[in-house]
Amino acid sequence: MLRVFTVLSVLILSFSVTANDNVSDRAEVSPELHEAMVKAIDQQLPGLGMRVLAVEDGQHVLAGGNGRYVFKGTLQDLWNGVQSTGTQKEQLTVLPSAVNPEQFFIDIGNPDGINVQVFLKSNCQMCDAVFKVLQDPFYRDKYSFKVMVLGNDVESDSASRFVYCSEDQKTALEELLLNPNRTFNSQRCPVDTPALTTKAAMIIGVRALPMIHLPAQSLTVIGDPSEIL
Repeated sequence: MLRVFTVLSVLILSFSVTANDNVSDRAEVSPELHEAMVKAIDQQLPGLGMRVLAVEDGQHVLAGGNGRYVFKGTLQDLWNGVQSTGTQKEQLTVLPSAVNPEQFFIDIGNPDGINVQVFLKSNCQMCDAVFKVLQDPFYRDKYSFKVMVLGNDVESDSASRFVYCSEDQKTALEELLLNPNRTFNSQRCPVDTPALTTKAAMIIGVRALPMIHLPAQSLTVIGDPSEIL
């Protein structure tokens, strides 16, 4: 931990100059120090809520919001998928109408059915179970699914862009459900909807994938929803 604070102190001292200092007199940052700091910056993750100070032996050195507490450990992104199913009674954050929340969700199923919000990505653990639910005629007739497709790596980001950047998003989503493991050509959107969707999911409170939410019951299911629906 002292090594981390030493690194930060050296950076501060290296770039603190007075009006009388010449540029040639400034302390130079060593290539090793520069590489360490760049690596730490690259490890900053969306929604982490903490600052990454360094990466040591494959573990992250993290600082809390005000910097008072520092700890070291292994990060695990639950958007990569969960290994077991759990439920929780809760109400998710509702996006304000000003941001047009409908742009982040793609509707499939029965428009008059029970409203179910679905959050998934193409390659997360247990997402296959959700793909099966979304393709099942029984569930399609009973529920109105509002699907948000997320990405947090190269493969899932390409799949998300394939869906949101298509002229016919619903057809693109159907293709994704049929073969989520296929290679998707990454597309560019006039508006970067996939990136905005990721931010929207964090505001809503999507903490793990796959995840579904039944607003009428204030019920969230993380994992396989087939036994709850």
